[in-house]
Amino acid sequence: MPAASAGTADAVRSSGSRDSAGASGSTELAVFSRRPVSEPRHERTVVSTGLADRLAERRHALARLRLRQVALFAAAVLATAAVAWVLLASPAVALRGSAVTVTGSDGSVEDVQVREVLAGYQGDSLLLLDTAEMSAAVEDSLVRVRTAEVTRSWPHGVEVALEMRVPVASYRGEDGYQVLDEEAVVLETADSVPEDLVSIVAQEGADSGDSPQGALSAQQVSAVTQAVGALDPEVLAQVSSGTSTDNGQVTLVMEGGATVVWGGSEDNDLKARALSVLMQTEAAVYDVSSPHNPTTSQSGLPEDSGAQR
Repeated sequence: MPAASAGTADAVRSSGSRDSAGASGSTELAVFSRRPVSEPRHERTVVSTGLADRLAERRHALARLRLRQVALFAAAVLATAAVAWVLLASPAVALRGSAVTVTGSDGSVEDVQVREVLAGYQGDSLLLLDTAEMSAAVEDSLVRVRTAEVTRSWPHGVEVALEMRVPVASYRGEDGYQVLDEEAVVLETADSVPEDLVSIVAQEGADSGDSPQGALSAQQVSAVTQAVGALDPEVLAQVSSGTSTDNGQVTLVMEGGATVVWGGSEDNDLKARALSVLMQTEAAVYDVSSPHNPTTSQSGLPEDSGAQR
């Protein structure tokens, strides 16, 4: 009996141990089986959430970048518009009449006359001024001005450099004595014979200086003005009168009565230099019609006298 009970107890323990072992093994399997199922699901959820956040952050960053770019572009446009307004439309660099300065005048043109010509440009931006157009306006409006050069003088002015026409001769016309420059431009009209100017006369009245209107053509008058306009001031001051033939052959008469055979209008500068040299010798006739071979004569025309030298 006790042996049986012991066996029975051992069997029960053995069975309990197996049951216990089986229960324990079942529990471990159950736990092991849950980990692979639950943990991967948890990992996939974390990965998915992190990617979405990163994508959202990237979208926000791109949006901020675009907004910044738009803001910078708008600021640049506004700055450019402001600068353009200051330079082109505001009075900051606008032309003022009082800031127009004139140089080069010989006194025959006053500064106020130049300012009046350019009055229409007052208030315009210096950047928009057409200086070539302004120069032409001065030249066309003021006959005494040969050339004008307008340059900007910041911030409100311009400088006008003038080259004046120089009167060299006079010619009697219907309304008085025309004062002419070397290009035969009429600078003014006087009631009496202008002093210190060469009188242009017809050949028949070379000594009287009062030839009637039309005695010389415009081409003949121009031929004389071109000749005397090429002379050095010292030589020009000694010329009393000048005339021209129908074919443009010019002759000048000096204050002392000497004659200058000038010839045609070609090589005027060379002829003027040759005459300056010949004038160092006293003579009755100075012939520079052939400037490479100028001659002088003590009496009569060169071809009529053997006293040439």
